[in-house]
Amino acid sequence: MRKNLQSGQSAVIGLIILAVLIVITITMPKDSRQIETVSSSGAPSSISSANSPSSAASSGSNGSNHISIGSGNASYAYQPYEEYITIENRGDTAVNLGGWQLRNGKDKRPYYSGSVLQRFSADVAILPGISLGPGERAIVTTGRIAVQSPYPIENFRENVCTGYIEALPDYAFVPSLTQNCPRPSLEPGAENLDRECRDFVSYFPTCQTPVFGGKDSDGEYCENCINGKRLSSSCASYLKEHFSYQGCLAYHSRDAGFTGKTWRLFLGRGWEMWADKYETIELYDSNGQLVDYQNY
Repeated sequence: MRKNLQSGQSAVIGLIILAVLIVITITMPKDSRQIETVSSSGAPSSISSANSPSSAASSGSNGSNHISIGSGNASYAYQPYEEYITIENRGDTAVNLGGWQLRNGKDKRPYYSGSVLQRFSADVAILPGISLGPGERAIVTTGRIAVQSPYPIENFRENVCTGYIEALPDYAFVPSLTQNCPRPSLEPGAENLDRECRDFVSYFPTCQTPVFGGKDSDGEYCENCINGKRLSSSCASYLKEHFSYQGCLAYHSRDAGFTGKTWRLFLGRGWEMWADKYETIELYDSNGQLVDYQNY
């Protein structure tokens, strides 16, 4: 009888242990590892994920699995108006970058302040709402273009006329804008110019805005001097009308292939965003999912 009682007690204890194990299994998190992402407000927040921090967590439903970033000149540029990274769409559908966020690795690098080891929050920048088409890339400059006259510079896509802005002495883009402006000798109406003016236009370099007035080759002032050459008033009017950024837009904005494959985006920061070394560049989509990253 004692043997039967002991057997019954053992069975009860076994059932209790089994029940405890089942409860622990049910209530245990599937994965206790955490990655830090960026919420829509720009503040860091923690979410559960089976991926490591260096893995691209986006499902790709919005085309983000074909988006990649490049470090540009971030590792050696110090001025915000020069510093840039790149974002490229390698897919076959356009992707809206509105609300996407760039984040540096400041929170991953400890700093000594006196004898105290400190960590700071990462810097976060929100991208503007542009549609990055297939095969297109965006050059994302940390700062802004200081010169805003005669052409205010904001986010834009390069086209066959933006080379005129690049050629102006006061503007400095890093990297340089593509200079593939229409050939001056092929401009509409060039065949109707007087002979001297037509010869001048045939040798005139692309993407250049003529300098009007000043002195001629003999040092005399003349109203119709163009780059130091005295030409007819009708020639001067023709060059003013055609050979500038606005003139190029007026005659070529409807041309096939007018727009290029490169966007220029400006974050408008007054200081550099990317460190010269031990940096992590991370790109998050509008849902706070990590799309791509670069380490250097």
